[in-house]
Amino acid sequence: MPGKMEILRALSELGVDTRFVSVTDSEVLINNLRFSRFSRRREEEFSSRYPEIRVVRSGIFQRICSRASRVLASILRPRVGVRIQAEGEMANALHVILEPYTRKYGIRIGEGEVTALPATLDHSIAAALEDMVRGEPIRYHHRSTSKVIYPLSTVPAAWIESWLGTEITITTNPIVAEFMEFFNENVPQFRDKMRKSLEFIGENG
Repeated sequence: MPGKMEILRALSELGVDTRFVSVTDSEVLINNLRFSRFSRRREEEFSSRYPEIRVVRSGIFQRICSRASRVLASILRPRVGVRIQAEGEMANALHVILEPYTRKYGIRIGEGEVTALPATLDHSIAAALEDMVRGEPIRYHHRSTSKVIYPLSTVPAAWIESWLGTEITITTNPIVAEFMEFFNENVPQFRDKMRKSLEFIGENG
């Protein structure tokens, strides 16, 4: 199996902008098709050289990366160390999403002064609804700071589930779960609308 640096060199030689792809041991995942310049012709050339490396052109993954970039671009500092605090598939998901930022910003993934946590947009909304059910002031629980970042805080959990083929637990509170289901079925775009309200609370609360 070729090493990561060999894969990155090969992609660069083909004219691919590696700041917009994620490279793992067995896959190259396109984060942004237009910016990466990873055309079908380049994919064919790459695959002829490295047939064991799968090129992933997932539309849902690109949408996830686009949403995550809004958080990461505004919070991450060049050459900062980022520690992923998650388990299993969510830890892998965060690593894949953060991986291109080792080239964009020169960040280091592993130990560092910044902690990345896996809460999604649905987790933020559920946490606020739990505040409401308990009769407490509603707070924005998953607001990113210079020390703690939530790369997926603008990403619906359903997108992550579709990409990973897994199910994510959002809340163990049955009342909150019913609220989430009701809003999902009856209020279009309720997640993004509520996120904007939570961001306002976080900035002005």
